[in-house]
Amino acid sequence: MNIYKYFLRILIVLFILLVSADTLLADDWTVGVGGKPERYGRSNETGPTSPMTLWQGGLQAVISQQAVIEGNILVMARIQNINDVLHGTKIVAHNLSTGDTLWTKDLPVDFPSTDWRNRVSAIRDGKVYCTRSGNTNYSYLYALDAQTGNILWQSTTLINETSTEGASFASNGDLIIGNFSSLVRINALNGDTVWTASRSCPSSDGCAAAVHENHVYIWEASPQGPIISVFNVNTGQKSFSSNAISGGLVQQVSLFVGPDGTVFAPRTQNNVVTDFLVALDDVDTAFIERWRVPLGYVPFASFGVGPDGSVYSYSRSFRLIRIDATNGTVIDSSDVIQSDFYQPRMAIDSAGIIFLTNGGFSQGKLYSFNPNLSLRWSEAITNVNVGGPAIGKNGILVVCGTGTDVRAYSTQPVNVSSNENLLNSFSLSQNYPNPFNPGTVISYQLSVTGMVSLKVFDIIGNEITTLVNEEKPAGEYEVEFNGSELPSGVYFYTLTIENYIETKKMLLLK
Repeated sequence: MNIYKYFLRILIVLFILLVSADTLLADDWTVGVGGKPERYGRSNETGPTSPMTLWQGGLQAVISQQAVIEGNILVMARIQNINDVLHGTKIVAHNLSTGDTLWTKDLPVDFPSTDWRNRVSAIRDGKVYCTRSGNTNYSYLYALDAQTGNILWQSTTLINETSTEGASFASNGDLIIGNFSSLVRINALNGDTVWTASRSCPSSDGCAAAVHENHVYIWEASPQGPIISVFNVNTGQKSFSSNAISGGLVQQVSLFVGPDGTVFAPRTQNNVVTDFLVALDDVDTAFIERWRVPLGYVPFASFGVGPDGSVYSYSRSFRLIRIDATNGTVIDSSDVIQSDFYQPRMAIDSAGIIFLTNGGFSQGKLYSFNPNLSLRWSEAITNVNVGGPAIGKNGILVVCGTGTDVRAYSTQPVNVSSNENLLNSFSLSQNYPNPFNPGTVISYQLSVTGMVSLKVFDIIGNEITTLVNEEKPAGEYEVEFNGSELPSGVYFYTLTIENYIETKKMLLLK
């Protein structure tokens, strides 16, 4: 190998590590509709391969709300009585692995004439952030201990997030809150206000902020239509604003930012003249439009960016579409997503698998798509509304419906405390070497006899080969995998033994 090829390989490895680094920063669903401060909808966990229910049940609810996850704590608001604004909604925490209820909370009523329902904004660093703001009314933000539900602090400033919005975060965990008339940074340790900046929000669900590095991106209102403004996350100073993205006044979806810093502006107000997903480059003093693709009317929706950089959005014929982020070309399209009300929300796992709820009531449904948008499976979930998918520890997927219909899906191993004997019986090691070319060794261990399946998949879920498919006695095993006929790229290998399933990632680099 000459010196040029050697350094080229080093650069490729560094590039892949840098591109993948964003998936290492947050294991779980820390933001209501995004999983990361940028709100691009991707987890570093591998979600369920089939609609296998791990557990089901929860507090009775007449309207479903988004769940958030950190570690083994799952939290959501359950609206039990829509007419009892002050006390008809409870915040509830569950053990993610078992579904056991850990605690419930009814926040203090600080402003009896204006306080709204209890709602969850976000979860991070062992704190659940909740508020009674909403319906354009201001109230306090509360930090609850994720383990106990005890109040840790009350914010010194008032916020007015609406019912479908959630906080974003600075790199140190401080909260970035988008209000109708202000943008606020709140100290995560004590609830003090770090800074406040004036802004004008177009409409509900268009107020939330997206944070990337030291930039905060928000929608603002203007006479010509919604614009995008950029603020410094450390100082709260406004840097600059875009021209109007398109005409109209209403904006019911927040911005999101890709891991590479591309700003995505989903304009949606049920008007073919205005409704587009627009990709923009931030060049420090202005935005340069890269492309725009027609967008369906999807209020309160969420969007996603896959591991390969593909952008997932919604067509005007209500199909999920896959867009080339470099030029806006629509690469793939799903079949029409049927629903009696479109409020789609998505989560994307580390393998690029999309989990999508359609926002429907009687036609509510959860879908799972391959990265090329071929359907893997679907499940009916009545009144899913905005109780969209969230991916947590061990790839457990949670979706909230009404009644007692909170569902956790998993084909991954559950937590050690609930299945300790099973998990102690089997283990899968990281392949070595990794990266590899063309051969690598995969090791696994069994402490009891079991039927073993070891398979290799490509990044879009196609099975490459079966390395093992037979009963094995207890022992330690090594299997060689040869990728000489495969292109460079990321591959996955999955070990299945009884109810134990574990997946690991490996890199072929030629």
